[in-house]
Amino acid sequence: MIEKEFFSIKEVADMLELKPYILRYWEKEFSILRPKRNRVGRRYYTKKDIDIVRMIRSILYEQGHTIAGAKKRIIQMIEGPEQLSLPLRSKNKVLREIQEELKKLSSMMK
Repeated sequence: MIEKEFFSIKEVADMLELKPYILRYWEKEFSILRPKRNRVGRRYYTKKDIDIVRMIRSILYEQGHTIAGAKKRIIQMIEGPEQLSLPLRSKNKVLREIQEELKKLSSMMK
């Protein structure tokens, strides 16, 4: 079976149980959601766009955020928590430790 690469706004709306006008509104509100358009100007959503719509729907409907709250939540998800970022030296040290552990495991399996 051939998988589709692009989906119309109607197909996405039906798939996610939303109305097309909601998708158009979310495009205006969330800069992360930008479906491609053909020469006629019709929207065509990729699988990545559909995943973004699912994420927005989850944040708004399931988690109960407002539009403003959803925007903040998406920014947090994209940027990630700052306290988890490690200095470069620490990252290299962790990578070396992981590499050594993998070598040990590899030699044990031989």
